[in-house]
Amino acid sequence: MTNKGAIEDSARARLLRACDDARAVVAENPQDEAATLVLRDVVERFARAFPYNPDGLDAPQAVLDARQLIALGRLEEAEILVRAHLRRIRHDPTAMHLMAEIAAKCDLREDAERILRESARIHAHSHEAWTSLGMTLHRIACEKDYPDFLPQAIKALDEALRCNPDFEPAQAYKASIFIQTRGLELGYAAFERLLEMRPQGSMHWLNFGYVLKTMGEFGRGVAAYRTATALDPTNGAAWWGLANLKVASLFDHDVEAMETVLDDPDLPDPTRVDISFALAKALDERKQYEAAARRLEQGNRIRAKSPTRHNDVVGSGVEFTRNVFTRRFFEDREGWGDPRPEPIFIVGMPRAGSTLVEQILASHSRIEGTEELFVLHQLETELGTMRPGMPPADLVRGLSEKDCVRLGGRYLDLASRSRHSNRPLFTDKNPANWRYTGLIHCILPNAKIIDVRRNPMDCCFANYRQHFHAGLDFSYDQGELGRHYRDYVGIMRHFDDVLPGRVYRLIHDDLVDDFEGQVRRLLQYVGVEFEESCLRFFETKRAIFTPSAEQVRQPINRSGFGIWRNYEPWLGELKSSLGDLLDDWRA
Repeated sequence: MTNKGAIEDSARARLLRACDDARAVVAENPQDEAATLVLRDVVERFARAFPYNPDGLDAPQAVLDARQLIALGRLEEAEILVRAHLRRIRHDPTAMHLMAEIAAKCDLREDAERILRESARIHAHSHEAWTSLGMTLHRIACEKDYPDFLPQAIKALDEALRCNPDFEPAQAYKASIFIQTRGLELGYAAFERLLEMRPQGSMHWLNFGYVLKTMGEFGRGVAAYRTATALDPTNGAAWWGLANLKVASLFDHDVEAMETVLDDPDLPDPTRVDISFALAKALDERKQYEAAARRLEQGNRIRAKSPTRHNDVVGSGVEFTRNVFTRRFFEDREGWGDPRPEPIFIVGMPRAGSTLVEQILASHSRIEGTEELFVLHQLETELGTMRPGMPPADLVRGLSEKDCVRLGGRYLDLASRSRHSNRPLFTDKNPANWRYTGLIHCILPNAKIIDVRRNPMDCCFANYRQHFHAGLDFSYDQGELGRHYRDYVGIMRHFDDVLPGRVYRLIHDDLVDDFEGQVRRLLQYVGVEFEESCLRFFETKRAIFTPSAEQVRQPINRSGFGIWRNYEPWLGELKSSLGDLLDDWRA
């Protein structure tokens, strides 16, 4: 090594140590403004001295074009394009992998596996090829429900790192798979290695902050998010991640930095949304409610322009529910479905307290807390593909007793992939499962269903000010938000009528005011003995992936009650859309 190289390495090591020391101080006291400024300055110095030059994983234009065709559902055209490319460049790895994806999409699993095996043999010494193979195996696993492809994907990425231990895309993708599959300890280690390789990567620090927050290391999460924003002030997701952590404070220099970014007319909409919500949080801390309301309105308006609509197969509207899931419907199907009692569904509106209820239940020795499972959504999709084009009402009415048993078993099988203990019961806390209350009763007649309900203004405003990066499109428009709450209450009232006593209603406000009494009644409904640990839920150590991760690690309190009143002058549309539910919402 030359003297110049040795000097650069020494300077790099010194700056890295300074960054680590500054992060440690911020982690210890996230609200120390001076410490955050030191961290920002030393990270910026490091970034200037050692610019970020990320490794890439290129794909030929034909593959990129084919991916666009696949996204549009034009599989045959995509295949023709890729085959023509492979005639020109035989054995191009990314093209081979895309051919395997196309085969899998066409349910030709054996063909897909044959292509992937052949690619692995031909490109055994290429770290780029192994990385592409790992990514492909993971995409197929997720789309086609091939769980055995996931360990193969990790193995392929490990091979890439064996060929080139410092190849950033392989390490980054490996870390993301671990997080997606909830292997947090493995993900934590993978991100530590990734940041050792590329400490200048703002997105890597963003993702590491998410891991730390999920594991309950909130101070270190703040330090990671602040590192991400120092490396790249336009990292909107990092600003929102920081704002969404209750232990963090947003200082005047943060406000200035965010406003500077928002002044850029060419700023992409997703970044503008992230920072608008983060800035609203900062303004709220300063009690500048009108300015905060304006930022919330801006962020919500932009976000509402790009919805990700859900296509109902079994239906969720009030009229559909009343017409299909009648008292006679259930009488004719009494005793159908899989009789196992393991699932405990926690349903309701987001931000109503479902994470708190799950944490209470998961503190019991007989109940495993999983997370927000999307298994019922997957079953709905499978039903739609099984009988394409059939009207939803006919699809539901046409389910046979055998179908209901099979679907109940399918739910339990899919849910088992998110379980990590042998406790006899488990929670599924996807709030939106209220849409599937009728289906749940048909396929899992002994499952428990808990409807967690919160004061409509408290609940709806909590949704309106929360930036959900995916789904929950109803939360970005006040009128739609109120209508969604009305639909939810209307459907739950219907099931109270046709299946009296089937759904247990837990009022969030009552849980806070009469905690022990409500917990005892809840455990009685679930069918387990009372355990003191459920009252000390905030001491239970488990990963929590939702925005409420911090709140449920604190004793129960009324901190979120009545916040909407600070914004009442700007919530007229919400109040109007809720109508009589403003006063009549409990039953």
